[in-house]
Amino acid sequence: MNRLQNKICIVTGGALGIGRASAKLMAAEGARVVVADLDLAAAQAVVDAIEQAGGEALAVQLDATSEASIETMVKLAHQTYGRIDVLYNNVGFTDSARDTTVTEMDWSYWDRAVRLNLMSAVYPTRCVLPIMIEGGGGSIINTTSMAAVQGMDKPTAYAATKGGVQAFSRSVAVQYGKQGVRCNTIAPGLIMTTRAPNWPKPVLETFKKHTLVPRLGLPEDIGNLAVFLASDESGYITGQMFQVDGGVGIQNPTTSDMRELAGG
Repeated sequence: MNRLQNKICIVTGGALGIGRASAKLMAAEGARVVVADLDLAAAQAVVDAIEQAGGEALAVQLDATSEASIETMVKLAHQTYGRIDVLYNNVGFTDSARDTTVTEMDWSYWDRAVRLNLMSAVYPTRCVLPIMIEGGGGSIINTTSMAAVQGMDKPTAYAATKGGVQAFSRSVAVQYGKQGVRCNTIAPGLIMTTRAPNWPKPVLETFKKHTLVPRLGLPEDIGNLAVFLASDESGYITGQMFQVDGGVGIQNPTTSDMRELAGG
């Protein structure tokens, strides 16, 4: 408890899944949390849950593809609490019907993907950096994806933009570390958010086959790491990417098949 006492944390995409879990866990550790999401009612529901548990939070409507909306979010957080200590850029999505292979993808979707997955991390960071520096530093956390570090059949735009988030985060860490700002990324594997249970059973079984721990990931698995990266406990860590995927990304891709051939 109290690992984030008196810290002001912004969580974008905070109404559902990883964002909701992270916001609630941060509040439980003493942070005052700005829950920012396009769905204001859902963000307010997270705030209500935090307040019922004895925490403090503020719901803000955010269109993470709009610079004006991002500026409003940062201004409101700063005016309300007087500082910003943590920014968790957690917005991201892909349209699997449009975001396919390089030659087959709907090209009109490319710019949308850049704004939704890359600009949604870059521009909030640009906006909060002067505030963090003036306040003596802070922690920026960006959600990337396993798609950012492993070649995949699809989606193309999502993988490229999340890879861009990773490269951007290293630049922030290098450019502003001496001014007290740390920047790290979290690359989740399959996380059982509200959408995942609706995936076809063969897809879920494939992930289970290649996961080294005996379960699939939960939003709290990411949220607990976000709390650590937001806290002073991680004060000597910056520019790093943390893969939270149950070990999927570390094994030789033939491992599970070889295990089956061996009868294991």
